[in-house]
Amino acid sequence: MYKFKILGVSHYKREFKDFVKLRREGLPGYNLVHFHQPVVVTIDGVDHLTRENGCVLWSPYVRQEYRAYETSFVNDFLTFQTDDPDFEDRINLPFNEIFYIQDGDKISRMFEWITWACTNTYELQEISLDEAILRLLDTLSHMHTDSRPDLRRHFETKRRFIELRDAMRADPKDWTIEKMAKEVWLTRSRFSVLYKSLFGTSPNADLIDIRIDYGKALLENTNETILNISERCGYSSVEYFIRVFSKKMGVSPLQYRKMYLKEAQQGDEITQFIDLFRDREG
Repeated sequence: MYKFKILGVSHYKREFKDFVKLRREGLPGYNLVHFHQPVVVTIDGVDHLTRENGCVLWSPYVRQEYRAYETSFVNDFLTFQTDDPDFEDRINLPFNEIFYIQDGDKISRMFEWITWACTNTYELQEISLDEAILRLLDTLSHMHTDSRPDLRRHFETKRRFIELRDAMRADPKDWTIEKMAKEVWLTRSRFSVLYKSLFGTSPNADLIDIRIDYGKALLENTNETILNISERCGYSSVEYFIRVFSKKMGVSPLQYRKMYLKEAQQGDEITQFIDLFRDREG
């Protein structure tokens, strides 16, 4: 399961009727806001008056602007970061635009639990918070798409492709375009068209990137030989692996490993120096 880092959270946060929020540079994480009452949200310079239970999920560093409308301002919000490289594809919600949900009370209770969990220490806190955020996003996704059969069909297709991508990242060794297409029950040509429309890259180019990332992780975290790493990445020829890796990274696999180990050693030395300095100061 991918990890989340919570930067801020609040449940039923109330402000006065003259409340205005403007973040010109956005935030360094995703910001999900649930508006209990009608508010004015400005997107691309245009004001939009929402209905009750409007929501916006802003991407990192996107301008955010909203204000109260006639009455007091009440909202729930969650600001977070994630290490999921496919997060915006995996979550079937619009980004940086207004969408509506049917059961605001249910969503608000989920914000309330996350707020409570962040302010109390207990066993497996980090895992339960990750699961709670996923449940919140999944619930919002279902509320958003249940009234739109076309969105539901698109989401199910995208989900199959993301699961395929996860499997490729976990073990890229034996994948081919034909095997990838078969995994999602499509012809090669149809699969390639859909893959590019969903991820903005061809399946072959993406598979190369996944294999190189897998190889980098092995070079950084194991002592395996370049030959073994090339085989685990799905290359039958170590020479071809070295050529592809060098083209993508600008250095050979062996040079990459040496550079990584040197940087890691320097980082350890800096950490040790800081710890020693603190000990002396203490």
